[in-house]
Order: sequence, then structure tokens, then C-alpha cells
Amino acid sequence: MSQRVLLIGPPWGDVYGNFKHVAKVGVFYPPLGLCYLKSPLVAAGYDVKVVDAEASGFSMSDILSVVGDYNPDIIGIQVVSPLWETAKSIAAAVRERFPKIINVCGGPHVTLTHVDAMKEAPQFDYAVLSESEDGFTELVEAITKGDSNDLDKVGGILYRRNGEIRRTQPRTLRPDVDNLHFPDRRDLDHSKYLFSVPGAGIRRFTTIITSRGCPYNCTFCTEPLMYGRTTRFRSARNVVDEVQDFHDRHNINHFIFVDDTLTTRKERIMEMCSLLRERKLDITWEGWTHVNTVDQDLLHEMHAAGLRRLSFGIESGNAEVLQSLKKNSTLPRIREAYRWAKNAGIETRGSVILGLPGDTRKSAQETIDFVVGLKECDHAYFNIAMPYPGTEIRRQALAGEAGVRLLTEEYSELRRQGQKVVMEVNDLDTKALLQLQRQAYLRFWLTPRRIWYNVVRSGFKAALQNGWAFFRSFVMPTRNGRIRFISEITDIYEAVSGRAWSAQEKDKAA
Repeated sequence: MSQRVLLIGPPWGDVYGNFKHVAKVGVFYPPLGLCYLKSPLVAAGYDVKVVDAEASGFSMSDILSVVGDYNPDIIGIQVVSPLWETAKSIAAAVRERFPKIINVCGGPHVTLTHVDAMKEAPQFDYAVLSESEDGFTELVEAITKGDSNDLDKVGGILYRRNGEIRRTQPRTLRPDVDNLHFPDRRDLDHSKYLFSVPGAGIRRFTTIITSRGCPYNCTFCTEPLMYGRTTRFRSARNVVDEVQDFHDRHNINHFIFVDDTLTTRKERIMEMCSLLRERKLDITWEGWTHVNTVDQDLLHEMHAAGLRRLSFGIESGNAEVLQSLKKNSTLPRIREAYRWAKNAGIETRGSVILGLPGDTRKSAQETIDFVVGLKECDHAYFNIAMPYPGTEIRRQALAGEAGVRLLTEEYSELRRQGQKVVMEVNDLDTKALLQLQRQAYLRFWLTPRRIWYNVVRSGFKAALQNGWAFFRSFVMPTRNGRIRFISEITDIYEAVSGRAWSAQEKDKAA
């Protein structure tokens, strides 16, 4: 009898605090990593089920009910740092209710903290590090055989033996990612994953990844720690085959490419665009990339093949802070990339980080001014800097460099949104950072051209959905009846009118 394996994506909405309503319409992605884990297990003959607890609206009792009904032998839980406490709670509840079930964790957090994570979470029996498709399948096979000696042959895992935590030899990253099984998404309710697409309204979507690794060395990023600094690419044909397969079988017509830098190889993306047009698929798509890896010809070709939205990492509007991130981008290049994208007819997004090492109130304000004034940027997301494990920024935070004061080392507090600050820097204390983040959102989103654009971009239903999410996150009254961000009402006025209030007017409003 084969083992039953239950793969759980923990609920994540509460990580965003007050911003969770916006997150639900902006970053509500299916658990692609778990779907990749399922495929080779199914091919090997195992009975596997994927559960997205957030999409299903599951509480802890709901998760335990699923465990009881499915009766798995092994549970795998996907973990990022902000959800570490949640993952531990799920595993602990499973261990208490179903003590014979084996708990396995994997994902970025345990990969970056490895033995330390296992020491503080005895409810996990095993951990799988880095890329997990091969390692997890081999681990399940070793557990099924029941021979403990086989565990040492499985690369890139942690396990417990005689009260000790043992680590096997690191697994060599798979060089040919074309040979991976397509992710098995059959357990997901695809009606739950909806995205507003410019010119196409609200569409069902899924995520897809065409490469692993990133050639850049940004100080805030964990990607190279997970997948190495050498980028491994799927072929254009392999990617388009997956797109067509999923489009034909599940009637999905929007795809979000979640590569860290989608356009690293121009010729590959040009070939992919050519194949998409050749097959005449009724799809739209979007992705993320670096401003240094696009040009006008590429962007026009991508738009002609269905690209409707492209996201760039802006990070900072201060030249010195931007240079310190080792991102290898400049403010003029950022402006140029946005201008090219808009000229090609592409909707643009940008990610911004406030409170980076070396930041000051002045430089943070420069960042906000730069992004608000970047007229070709349609959407922007202002994050508060977080020192994720293994990154250069975490080393700086622990060492107190560049003006940083680390307030807590708790991983569960690493939340870029949702009123959390874990490190202050120079004259940017917690209050100032939260105030600047709120000000940035209100100033950016409430400029007249962006208000109008977001009303007409995807139709009335999408405008209503997104507007309601914005209102619930930023303006809705608190329990005591006061407007949540009353101190930022002046920013609303300034954003819409273009006129700054006097100090007396601001005092009166407050």
C-alpha cells in the first residue's frame, strides 16, 4: 500500500494586517511549489493531495478535519519566514491529534535557517532544503521502505536520530529544468484565483515559472540562496507547452510568470512570444523583471504576444541608497524602462522598499516623491525593509551597520506590509516608517490620473473590487469610529489637489 501525502499551504492573510484586503486582490497566488512537489510523487505511485488553506478559508480546525478525512501518512508544509509560527502551530496540532503522522517542512525559511529551525520545532520530523521536487520524493520513498540507512542517501534533508539533528550532503541543483514534470494543479479550485487584467476584466489565472535563479546580487533578496546565482532556463517550447496544456484543460486564460527576472535572456523570450502567437492562444500574461534586461523591441514583441502587465523593482528613489543595494540599476534607467513599457502599451507596476540600510527620512521622502512622480508607473507597492535570513541586509541589521537598529529577531515579524517594523534606521523610527508607508500609498494611488486609470482599466467590476479593497485597507473606520489614518487625510488632499496644506491646516485636520 502506497503512502498518502498531504501537502499544505498555510493561511497567510493575517500576515498583511490591515492591508490584507488589498493583498487578496493583488497577491492571491496558488501554491505553485506544492503543485510541483505533487507531480513526481504521483508519477511514483503515491496518493497525494494539495490544500491551499488561504484559498479555502480554512481555520486550524478545518485543516485538522481535512487531515482526519484524508488520513495521510506524511504531511508536508511549505514555509516562508513570516508563516513560520503558523506552520509550527499546524504541525503541533497535527502531532497532538494524529501522533503517527510524519511532519515534513520545506521552503525558503527552513532552507535559510536549516538546523536552527529544526531545533525550535520538534514537531517536524524532517526538513527538505532548497529545491524539493527530487529530494522530497526520495525522502518519501525512504520513509516508505522503512530503512533508516536510506535517509543518509537522500541529499539536502534534515532528520532526527537519537536526539540529534542530522544533515545530509547538499543536493546538487538539477541542471536541466526542462525535465521537470509540469506542476499538478488538479486539487486547486481555480475559481478562487482571480486577477483583474487591463482591457480584459477579471480573469481566472495561474502562476508559472520559466527559470530558476537570478544573475543579480541584491542585498535584500533570498533568491540566490534558494536557487543559486546561476540561472537555469526552461526552453521556450517547454514553457509554451505548459501554458497550452493548462489553458486547454482548465480554461485558464491569464498567466503570471513568477520568475525573479523574466527577461534575462532576450532571445528566449522572443522565441516564447513567437510560439504563443503561432498557436493563437486566447491568453494574457504578466511578469516581473529587472530594468536592465528590457529594450523597446522586446517590450513591443511581448505586448503583441499577450503581455499586459510588467513589474519592475524600483526599491529606492535615492541614488546612493539604490547603489548600496548592489542591484546594478540607476534612476535614469528606471525612468527609461517605464517609458518604454508604457509606449509599448503595457501596464506597469513597481515595488519599493522604505527603511533600507542607510535610509533617512530625507532619502525615504525622495523615494516617495520619485515614485509618485513616475507617471508611467501605474501601480506601486511600498514595502518596509525586512532582514530576511541569509541576506546581506540581515547581516547589516545584526551588526548594527548603516544606521540600522534591529528591534527583534523573530521571523514571524518579517512582514513588509501590515504595520510591522523590525528594524529602524537613522532617524526613521517605527512611527516614522509606518507613517511614510501610509503617506506613500495615499499619495500614489490618489493622484487624479491613477484614480481615473484604475476606474477604466479593467471594467466596472474590477474597479469596484479593487476600490473596495483599498477602502477597507486604508480608510475604513476603526472600532472607536475614528478614521484609521486621520493623520494622512492631508496627503489625500495634497495628492488630489496638488497643493500642500499649511502647518496650521494640518493641525486643524488632526
